[in-house]
Order: sequence, then structure tokens, then C-alpha cells
Amino acid sequence: MLLERVLAELTPAFIKENLQLVLFFGVLTYALFLVNWIVTTDWESKFHCFSAVICVSGLFFLHYSHASLLFQYEVLFINLWGALLFYHYSTWKNNYDKVAAELQKTPVTASLRPFQGSIFRYFVTLPTTKNAANQWNSPPFRNAIHVLMILGYSTLLVLHVVPFFTPVACLNAASPLCCRYNYAMEGFDSHEVNPNFCSGRVRIAFTGSWSTGKTYLINALLGHNYSTAQSSPAPSTDKFVCLSLGAPYDDPIRSDDFERRRHCEIMSHINDVTLKTCGSALPNVVDVADTNKEFGDDFVFLDTPGFQREYGEECTYRTFYSQLIDKADFVYLVWDVSHGKLENEFAEMFRNKARGSHYELIYNRYTTDSVDMAFLNQQYAKMSNGQEILSQMYTMKLHENNTKFATEFQNDVLLLRAKIKSVNQTVHDNRKKLMKENLLSHRDQITGILSLRKLKLANRLINEDLNLHVPPKTSRLRVLGIEL
Repeated sequence: MLLERVLAELTPAFIKENLQLVLFFGVLTYALFLVNWIVTTDWESKFHCFSAVICVSGLFFLHYSHASLLFQYEVLFINLWGALLFYHYSTWKNNYDKVAAELQKTPVTASLRPFQGSIFRYFVTLPTTKNAANQWNSPPFRNAIHVLMILGYSTLLVLHVVPFFTPVACLNAASPLCCRYNYAMEGFDSHEVNPNFCSGRVRIAFTGSWSTGKTYLINALLGHNYSTAQSSPAPSTDKFVCLSLGAPYDDPIRSDDFERRRHCEIMSHINDVTLKTCGSALPNVVDVADTNKEFGDDFVFLDTPGFQREYGEECTYRTFYSQLIDKADFVYLVWDVSHGKLENEFAEMFRNKARGSHYELIYNRYTTDSVDMAFLNQQYAKMSNGQEILSQMYTMKLHENNTKFATEFQNDVLLLRAKIKSVNQTVHDNRKKLMKENLLSHRDQITGILSLRKLKLANRLINEDLNLHVPPKTSRLRVLGIEL
């Protein structure tokens, strides 16, 4: 914008008022110079100019911004560039050998004497004309074009070899899959992923309306109350809590315990998004360590306050809640028929999610006397396209924990524990699907001088590492950083 304003100020009024006329004479002048160049130059110079255009186009048009076209006709381009490289190298060597032989003679031609021991001897050819005193003129720098083309075509061919090597930063990365994916998606910042995304713990969020028993359910799964948990008939959880399981202590995560804190990095990320969106972050977010070993190696639990309409109108609360549902790997929506309908704003957060692979409903405090599948389906319609119908058989039920249903409650918790563990594979499959979808939708837009490398790496990830239907490709060469 600044450059446009400066040009507008500096451009004479005559040019602004007669732009078409100026353009006409400009094009005419260019055409005349082009005709003059064609008429006055020899065919060798024309060929060198044509070769330079091919080289520059290969670097800055094909390799930089049209990798898909380059990949499609790669063999053709490699043969063309290889042939031109051979031509320029053989021509340069022939010219240089003649100059070198002349420099070794005694005495050396006067015009060549300044080039003895100089690097410029590689760029000149033997002089072909003499001056009025019958002495050779200064040697022309006609070998310079060959040196430039040798460098250019060598670079082009090297750019075809580089894709067979794993990026150096990914050789010893904590998650080579994430590193290679991020390398291919470099420049698409919103689609790059944290290394913990590929191999990190599965983040399970428990959400729902107020006082539906989310915290109570988490405590039942853990086998004890986590350190900051509060549960009562009235709404009790007033914080967004990240539970890093398998810790040596039960307490809010200590400031120097980076091992536990990194598992709850998602909360900081969501609060950063909230701050950027709303201008302020959510204060009631806490990371808690818990000694549970059953889920410790694979899972992180996220406990949430019940969604309430009066809070849902606040930007920070609504944004944090929606981002949590969006960023969590799997969400359990805990629903209690005694608490009535789901808030429309809350149900909308699940509109684009798939039940079973992204979230599941838990019918809490279930009794045969309180079954109301018609009402539950009415609420579920708000979250979906309204075509899928829930049945009692395929709804996760959790009985009321009282003397009458104590056994059923324990069996329900055991079943839920087993389902959560089975979610692990589903989540990792979903992560691969997401990465694969991003690569498929963006690979044709990859740019940069190493775009061919990124494109080939993206294709390998799509066809091999992120393909759920074929076993991961293992090769001893991969350990050495060679990808075939």
C-alpha cells in the first residue's frame, strides 16, 4: 500500500492522463528491441538466452510455485535439465581447456596475461578479434553464461534428489510423524500441529449442563475424588480442570513439574485463543495431577463446569467452552433427564461432530422409570442433522448410585472404563484422518523452493504413514534418513 501511494505521487500527470498511449509506445519499443536482438545476435547467443529462460522458469515457476505440475512431468523435466547441463558443462570445459592451454604457453598472449591465477579465467573464452595494432582484444566473458547455467541446472537436479532424504530436524524428533507433517504443511500455520498431537495422550472431555454428575462420574472412573473435585446436588464445579493422570502426587500441578504440565498444554492453548478472540482470558482454569495409574499412560481427563445460558452469553466462557469441545480428542456429553433440555447454544457446538467417533452421550442417573428416549432424541436433534435416531440399546447408560442400583452402577462404570480405553485407537485414527485431509486439501497450494520435497513428503504421508488401511512402512533406510 505504501509503495502504491509513493508511485502515485511520483508518476507524472501526463502519464496518468495518457496511460494507454504510454503503454502502446512502451510495448512498441520493447518489440523493436526484441527484433533488433534477434537480427543482430548469433544463434548460439539466442540458444543461451533460451536456456537461461528455461533454468529460471524451472527454479522460480515450477519448483517454487507449481510443484504439482513438476511432479506430474518430473521425468521429462529431469531429462531436459540433464541434457542442458551436459551441453553447458561440455561447452564450458572445451572453452576453458583452450584458455588454460593458452595460459601455459610462453610467452602468454598479452590480453590473457591479467587472467593468470585469477578466478576470472573460468569465465572467459579466447579472444577472436584484434585491435588496430594487430593485437588480440580482451577475451570476452562468454563462458560466464555456462558457469551460471551449470550452477542453475545442478541446483534444479539437486532439488529432485533432496526429497529422498528426511528433513534433518525430523531424524531425532520426539514425534517423527508430526515433524514430517509439519514440514509438509509449513506455511499453513493454522494446520500445523503440536508434536504431542501425534503421539500424546488422548484428551477426554466431560461436558454437559449444570449438575448432571460430570465430576462425580470422573471420580467414579478414577476410584477416588481428585484433589480439587467438588460434587453435590447443586452446581459445584466452577473451574475448567485438566487432570494429568499417573502422577506421583494428588494436587494442582506444581510450577516446576513440566512433565505433568505438558500434558495439559491444551488448556493454555485454548486460553490463548480466548484471549485473542475476546480480549481477555478465562481465569478459572486449573491443571491438576492425579495418581490414577489405570488411565495414566494414555489419557488426560478434562472436567468442565455445567454449561448455563447466562454464562454462555459471555465471550470468554463461550469461546473457551466451544474451543475445548473442538480441540478435545473425544467428548462425553453427560445428560440427566431431570435437568431438562440442552441449551441451544451448547448443542450447536456439536453440530459438525460425529457421534461415536468424536463424542458420545451418557444417560446419567438412569432408571427404567425415568427413560424418556423421545425427549432425548428431541434434544439430540439439536446436535445433529435430525436424521439419526438414538435407541436405548445404543445409548451409554449410567444408573443412579444408590442402594437399589449399586451393582448396576458399578457395572456401568466398568463398561465406561472399557469404552474409554477403546477410544484410544479411535482418537489416534481420527488424528491421522485429520492430518490426511489437511494434506489432501493443501498439497496443491504448497510453495517455496523446496515445494517438490514437501509435495513428495505429503504424498508419502497420505499413501503410507497416514493410511489406516495399510501397515506402516518400515525400512532400515528410513533410520538413516533416506525415504524411498
